[in-house]
Amino acid sequence: MMQGHADTEPEQDPSEDSAEDLYENAPCGYLSTSPEGRIIKVNQTFLSWTGYSREALLGGKRFVELLTVAGRIFHETHYAPLLQMQGFVHELSLDLVRADGRPLPALINSVQQRDALGRPRSVRTTLFNMTDRKRYERELLMARRKAEQLAQAKATLLATLSHEIRNPLNAITAATRLLGMTPLSDKQSKYLRILGSASGNLLALVNDILDWSKIEAGKLSLEQREFSLRELLGDILNGQAARAEEKRLRLEMDIDERLPACLLGDPVKLGQILTNLVSNALKFTEKGGVKVSVALQSRDGDACDLAFQVSDTGIGISPDRLSAIFEEYTQANYDIGMKYGGTGLGLSISRKLVELHGSKMVVQSEVGKGTRFAFDLRLKAVAGGTVGTAPGDASSAQALRGLKVLVVEDNEVNTYVLARWFEHWGVVFEAVRNGHEAVERLQQGNHELVLMDLHMPVLDGYDALKAIRQLPDERLRKIPIIAISASTRAWQESKVLASGFTDFIGKPFDEGVLFRKMARCTSRELPEANTQPPEAAPRAPEAAADSLVLAPDFSFTKLQQWAAGDAQASAAMARSSVQALEHARPTLTVALKKGAPDEYERACEGITGTLHLLEAHGLAAALRRARTLLTGSASDAARVQAAAFAIDWEVENLVGALVAIASQAEA
Repeated sequence: MMQGHADTEPEQDPSEDSAEDLYENAPCGYLSTSPEGRIIKVNQTFLSWTGYSREALLGGKRFVELLTVAGRIFHETHYAPLLQMQGFVHELSLDLVRADGRPLPALINSVQQRDALGRPRSVRTTLFNMTDRKRYERELLMARRKAEQLAQAKATLLATLSHEIRNPLNAITAATRLLGMTPLSDKQSKYLRILGSASGNLLALVNDILDWSKIEAGKLSLEQREFSLRELLGDILNGQAARAEEKRLRLEMDIDERLPACLLGDPVKLGQILTNLVSNALKFTEKGGVKVSVALQSRDGDACDLAFQVSDTGIGISPDRLSAIFEEYTQANYDIGMKYGGTGLGLSISRKLVELHGSKMVVQSEVGKGTRFAFDLRLKAVAGGTVGTAPGDASSAQALRGLKVLVVEDNEVNTYVLARWFEHWGVVFEAVRNGHEAVERLQQGNHELVLMDLHMPVLDGYDALKAIRQLPDERLRKIPIIAISASTRAWQESKVLASGFTDFIGKPFDEGVLFRKMARCTSRELPEANTQPPEAAPRAPEAAADSLVLAPDFSFTKLQQWAAGDAQASAAMARSSVQALEHARPTLTVALKKGAPDEYERACEGITGTLHLLEAHGLAAALRRARTLLTGSASDAARVQAAAFAIDWEVENLVGALVAIASQAEA
């Protein structure tokens, strides 16, 4: 019995079956090939994925034969050479062909096995099935496309709504201002203030929604222009004074005496930030007052570090709601929203605009005691700046008197409003209802400027512009044409200017902005003159202009993109641009003053690339306006002088901003 037991064969080690089972049913495919590429071993997972039998693959089938046509080409040009050179290939994406002809996307890792003498013995390949991953990628791509389509539909809807709302709003606000110029009883004046306040609030609401859509789309950029911060704050507080007086609140301003008289920055967006903060503070303050403070923290050469603060003695914000107040369409709580109203967008827009400056807004608050909003900005001081200087004589205030203008507008109310302003400014004008009539009337008259609506029947503004620019009369091909539209798409203005319009203004427009644009396009006003239109109607309380439709003078977005984040590259391109502009400046001025169009055009061509890189819309517009003076039979000396000054002013602004970029990169 003992002997028989000793002769019994021992049982097989179960670990051997487990290892084989692990290889055959692994979550990835395994196969081994000879140095010539013939398949010599394969696991069951790979067979299940591809649908081949083991006999079919081990009967001399080569791995390359399992690939698609594109995969075979990639195998010969990349896979095989890499494997030969480095002995391994990691994470190559190839498509295999299943037994039924369907593709199998796979991620491949291969390692070459060598014998003791270093000769290739076999290749072990691991494959991961990428079918699910590819499906997820397709689903994500479809979801992204759907989201982009929804965003585009949202932008289109906002543009359409803005056009439909702002057209009648333009008539309401302008008619309110015109009505204020007529004799009124005390009761009528009260009604007029109510009408002006309501239309101003409605415009602010529309602007908030549209501004948020622009910020959300990433279409806003900072401008660089000279401005007086003292004047900017004064205008803001003057605009809010009536509201503070109505609530019997103190409205104070504290400005550091060391603050430079002239700064370089974006006064429109800075003004929007401060206006939102002051307006918000007044809204939520019932007793006490609101204070705006600006302190000069430090100065390094031209760079000034400024600390802005808007504080109030209002209702305050509970600690658990401080972070939520910056969320769009959000008030601190439901009761506050019901009592005070508003969209909840003001603070969110302000925070985004501060972030656009590269800074951060900080808020401190205590319930029942008040709130303080603060942020820091670095702005460049401009030595000898002339921003805000008044015109030297009365003739500047009459810059448009006698100007011959053609108004192309199908809305009779808008035409009537423009007619009233033109009467006050001494402008001679004609009005037509569509682009076809405009083309005919221009050929019959001697107009100097065209104001053209973009959306009209028969022939719209874009097509009318093309027709005008193709007329045989050289004067008409160069005539300044300002586009007018109630549409405020984030990309609207760049499209307008790229189409060949001289300038653009949105509805409802501020009469002062319109006055300055008309004067500038016809070289009737020096750029630094802060000219107000003569006999301008008083502004309705809180009636705000559409501040974001003004074209940026220039933008360094492309320069930064080309530099790809390299500070030294940015500095080098900035210095090169400064050299090009400084070289062209005297040539342009001399050619303009002596009436040499060929020299002028050569100088313009020399800085075409620079204008494109810097997106220098202001300088490009100044060059276009000056060019019209060289094509006429006789040029007025005053207009030539104004055009030369405009070019020099734009170049000076660009050079100053570029030098700042170079200095920051080298610091």
